[in-house]
Amino acid sequence: MLDLAERAGGERPPFVVVCIQECERMNKLLAEIASSLSDLDAGLKGTLNITEAMEKLAYSLNMNTIPPGW
Repeated sequence: MLDLAERAGGERPPFVVVCIQECERMNKLLAEIASSLSDLDAGLKGTLNITEAMEKLAYSLNMNTIPPGW
């Protein structure tokens, strides 16, 4: 099966470029979310010191809002 780049003669159509860019942004966001939640979990378990960023993250999660660093 040919992918879209091969169908377009080797060039990616604009919507494919936009889709790839959005996927890259989403991957960065998911990595930041995973890292932040992992750090917060470790802080709540006592293996890390709670930082101000962790406090803001916990508050935002408690208030059901988007944390400022995301």
